[in-house]
Amino acid sequence: MRTSAMHELGATLAEAWIASKPLPSIPERLTPERPDEAYQAQAVLVDRLMPHFGPIVGWKVGAAGLDAEPNAAPLLADLVQPAPARFGAVQFRLRGLEAELAFRFGRALPPRSAPYGEADVAAAIQSMHVGIEVVECRTEDREATSPLVRLADNQNNGAFCFGPVCAKDWRAVDYVRQAVVLSLDGMPAARAEGGNAAGHPMRLLVWLANHAAKQGRGIAAGDIITTGSHIRPVFNHHAERVEAKFPGLGWASLNF
Repeated sequence: MRTSAMHELGATLAEAWIASKPLPSIPERLTPERPDEAYQAQAVLVDRLMPHFGPIVGWKVGAAGLDAEPNAAPLLADLVQPAPARFGAVQFRLRGLEAELAFRFGRALPPRSAPYGEADVAAAIQSMHVGIEVVECRTEDREATSPLVRLADNQNNGAFCFGPVCAKDWRAVDYVRQAVVLSLDGMPAARAEGGNAAGHPMRLLVWLANHAAKQGRGIAAGDIITTGSHIRPVFNHHAERVEAKFPGLGWASLNF
């Protein structure tokens, strides 16, 4: 593993975050070649950001498809708000908007030698919430940036908000048929039905429990875990009010 290069990548991304100044590009010598390198850079990034944005209070986890390897990144306290959330408009350059379902954990899943299984994770879930993730990128051209650099860059998390506890128990949700609507300034901007590419969120949550344990932290009681978008990201630089509704489950909203 190229430890020195990954440490430099994490530090470079952190400087861009703190200065709110995107990087023109990432040199090839700093581009991760494997996920474990990206997570090493991500750990450096998060360590540098915590004095500015607070401690880890949750995670984002997702996967590009039913058989794809999931990926994850921590969520930091000052970038997570309950709905109706308010975020300063100037700090968001891309404003990629995603409608998601998130899970609050009422019981910790700390690092341990034995892997966590579905029963362990299910027993630790306290509640489900509708969420909105704001996608950002610390490079100027997100689409031209390597997926592993995006992973190192906290998987492009910019901010996250979550609504009240969902009306329906998470075990009773038909994730394949669940509908969602994302609205901008009161007008529908995206709709989907069962749109999460990763499928049932339990697969992601079990993977994350073991990933977080390997990272040496685990999932803490009170952590909120968001499990990927049910719509394609909507990029909008002008909308002030964003609302996500999952009919029969709940809502979340934020204002820029």
